[in-house]
Amino acid sequence: MTIKYYLNLDNNENLYCQLVDEEMKVSFNMQYRVDPSIWNCKDQKISDSDIHFFTLKNFEAYLFKRYYDLIKLGREGILEALKEESLDLLKDSGIDSISRNIFDMYGRKFGLDSYDEYLQAFEKFTGLEQKDYKVKIIDYALHFHTKDEIYEMDTYLGRSVLLKEIIKNKRYLDIVELTDADMWSEIYDENIGKHKFLSKMSDEFEICLNYNFKQTGVFIGSNENIETRKDEIRKMFQKFVDESNKDVNWIDLAWEISEDILFPLAVITMTSIFDLHICCQEYCELNFYNKHEEWETIFLDCGLEEDDNSKAFHIRLYR
Repeated sequence: MTIKYYLNLDNNENLYCQLVDEEMKVSFNMQYRVDPSIWNCKDQKISDSDIHFFTLKNFEAYLFKRYYDLIKLGREGILEALKEESLDLLKDSGIDSISRNIFDMYGRKFGLDSYDEYLQAFEKFTGLEQKDYKVKIIDYALHFHTKDEIYEMDTYLGRSVLLKEIIKNKRYLDIVELTDADMWSEIYDENIGKHKFLSKMSDEFEICLNYNFKQTGVFIGSNENIETRKDEIRKMFQKFVDESNKDVNWIDLAWEISEDILFPLAVITMTSIFDLHICCQEYCELNFYNKHEEWETIFLDCGLEEDDNSKAFHIRLYR
């Protein structure tokens, strides 16, 4: 599927979206007016200075996710279904409601704070108004783009949901790129029994080798033989087993030998032996209250700053 935008100059709200899948096409009005003089005719998109530049990025990410979800479900008439869902996202207040509806749709499942509360917290922290920034959805967090800076805002619950999602779904690359090895290393408990850890990690290793490399996120070079790659991974795992007799932190050892394969396997193993929820809570504690991470905490209700149930948002400059 491809997503295209075009201007229909016969309408005041002239921005239209077109979804194309082979011979099938559907179009609908985005309920937004773009100044034709700043429309990017070559790339058929709005200017990156437009307040809704990231709104459309959020919208496209949603459409692609839903497209593949519907394919997996064996749904017919997918483009028409996506058009109906899109119109539903637009029905409250046009393009202004898209990001809010998308974020709240997914966040509501886990009890996350609402999109508007994130915005309130950001405006309280910066003193800016909505016209002064653009918002990009990154999983269960938000990035705020101002004229001069980019801020990232997250919460305990949002980060915890993301950690559980990437660990349960064995998203190796995301464990490497979206989490910090030092924090997992600090959570590691040296009292984990060697036999128990290696037994569980061996199971995870077999899943890695046998359950479709693409599914588990193992990178295979375009000219690389799968069996050759598997042999390399087997040798790395054997090295890990051979060195596990040493008095070392096994998270650190896995990182040293293979950060892209053994490290995520070790994290998955550790969190399956311990309580995943507790591990994620410990990770969040280390993350948000680590002075080196430079997070600041915002409370929407100043009178509840010592109350664990108050709405706490964590913010820092994006790095």
